[in-house]
Amino acid sequence: MSEMKTLTPLAQTYVDRFDAARAALPGSGNERIALIRRDGLDAFAAKDFPGRKVEEWRFTNLAPLTKGLDGTAEKAANADLPAPEFATPHVMTFVNGQFAPAESKLDTLPKGVRLTSLAEELEEGSAALIEDSDADPRALVALNTAFMADGYVLEAAPGVTLDAPILIRFISLPGTAENARHMRNIIRLGEKSRLTVIEEHGGTDGHAYFANPVADIRLAADARLNFYKYQAESDAAFHLADTDVTLAEGATFENFALTTGARLARNELETRLTGAGATSILNGAYLIRGKQHADTTTLTRHLVAETDSRQVYKGILDEEAHGVFQGKIQIVKDAQKVAGDQLSRALLLSDTAHVAVKPELEIHADDVKCSHGASSGELDEDALFYLQSRGIEATAARKMLIDAFLADVLEEVSNEAVRAYFADVTARWMDRV
Repeated sequence: MSEMKTLTPLAQTYVDRFDAARAALPGSGNERIALIRRDGLDAFAAKDFPGRKVEEWRFTNLAPLTKGLDGTAEKAANADLPAPEFATPHVMTFVNGQFAPAESKLDTLPKGVRLTSLAEELEEGSAALIEDSDADPRALVALNTAFMADGYVLEAAPGVTLDAPILIRFISLPGTAENARHMRNIIRLGEKSRLTVIEEHGGTDGHAYFANPVADIRLAADARLNFYKYQAESDAAFHLADTDVTLAEGATFENFALTTGARLARNELETRLTGAGATSILNGAYLIRGKQHADTTTLTRHLVAETDSRQVYKGILDEEAHGVFQGKIQIVKDAQKVAGDQLSRALLLSDTAHVAVKPELEIHADDVKCSHGASSGELDEDALFYLQSRGIEATAARKMLIDAFLADVLEEVSNEAVRAYFADVTARWMDRV
């Protein structure tokens, strides 16, 4: 008999309390859902939280989390909720990991767009929504499968276009000192449908919690999803997000991830281009200071010919902040006439800030156009001197150069209202530089 694996304290806690916890999870009475959860737990227990010996995690150390932060989401307590900063008629709000109907506006959605709580779907026995086609899921996805308590399900019928963005808010308020949110979010767009979604993740500074959201997105032929994310979690939080996207023929996925929050954050995103004409556009900016750690890890898989992908990520790091960018473009055999471009740039505002980068191309076809690049550096002293010689005060000159560094990546946000919102967020962050 083989020796049992020794798990980290937090992983062991999850394994030990699964049987007691699952009775309170949505869909607990459904045999199929219960089996899916059990399979998730078994997969997680076989892997544990990833350590730095795992190649994809060698730049990000989860030890501060795995030593013991734990807990479950409290009942929604909606006092002192911050008002939405982005104005839109369509809003869905989650507080401490649970849907908050009183803080949501869903009756504004048109016919053909359906937005519901995952907990409600699971209680009704909708097991097919959470079945994972991956026989070997990533550890944190498996953990989410075992313990997912809520999230959203967004479905658009073929041909539906919704101009106004849908805002999904995930808010963490103090209640207990330690708690966790395992949100499972599902998006299904029918043929030729077009939607814009903004996810906001936020919490009260000083409040320690573990956010482990998983998104499963599938776009039918010629559909387009603009999927934007603003991560402004508590400065004591751990935010480990996994997004999985499948694009059919002619579909377009545009993503922009803006990161300013969390003690430790990782945004992992895999896109699979499965039909000719599919396009993946991944962009983002991370603005971090203090001892914050922000990790962006992407995998773009060109599985057929005549597909396109491009990605640009920029980071601004101050004080002792640490950034990570890992991006792989994978092109399988016979996937000819593929274009894939990737760029990562980081601006270091202090001598103690640093960034680790690992761009990769894995190409098994010969008729492709691909590029990747990564760079990091400090503010241009000559440019600073020039601006100051023209009468611009030193602090203002620094902000001008930082703003110029970010300007082109923000322009990649195709929705004008969201672009303006993100520009305002970055301007407020820079006011503290």
